[in-house]
Amino acid sequence: MSGTNNYLPLMLDLSGRKVVIFGGGSVGERKAELFCSCAETTVVSLGFSQRLQELEACGKVRLVRLNLSGVTDSELRELVTGAFLVIPATSDSLLNRKITSIAGESDILINQVDVLGSVVIPSVIKRGDLVIGISTLGRSPAVSKYSRRKIESLISPQYSDMIRLQDELRNYLKEHVGEQKKRKELLWNVLESEAVWEGFSESYEKAAELAYSIVSDRLEGDSDKK
Repeated sequence: MSGTNNYLPLMLDLSGRKVVIFGGGSVGERKAELFCSCAETTVVSLGFSQRLQELEACGKVRLVRLNLSGVTDSELRELVTGAFLVIPATSDSLLNRKITSIAGESDILINQVDVLGSVVIPSVIKRGDLVIGISTLGRSPAVSKYSRRKIESLISPQYSDMIRLQDELRNYLKEHVGEQKKRKELLWNVLESEAVWEGFSESYEKAAELAYSIVSDRLEGDSDKK
């Protein structure tokens, strides 16, 4: 593994992108679960886990049944044609390297499960529109998992509600407050309000009512000072 870390976390729009996963076992299943909600996901294998078959039945993934032990180079090239990302996740390391080599010929991004490839897939935490990725670049999966559990315990479902509320308030303030610095200050006032956070436990509407009250009071206070 290189001592230079040239990896940069990015959020990519995978709409309409093709992801091809080789291997229908637990690793392939986990990768398919991650990608099938945002990309056109194909899994190639002779056999598939029960979960992958369920994903196929509901139209979330496409399964290609093929004996990979005797697959030819031309067949592999055809399978990866047009792919944005290829994931060799079979139990055969030689086959995985062969898939990696063929995908690399076409400059396709590759996520390798046993060594670092051109793409590292992090542990992912989702709370609505809040997405957090965690990676140790393969050096310690245990630390990555431990970190995810620690962060998950801190990031409550209310974070998703707060994102929704902050987006709503931003649009409102753009119409009513001309100064960007002031808008930012008001949004932080709401974000740091314990009352608003506690309001979410009752309802979104309750928290929103408190937030708009904070904004209104601050704006009225500023107006009185003029």
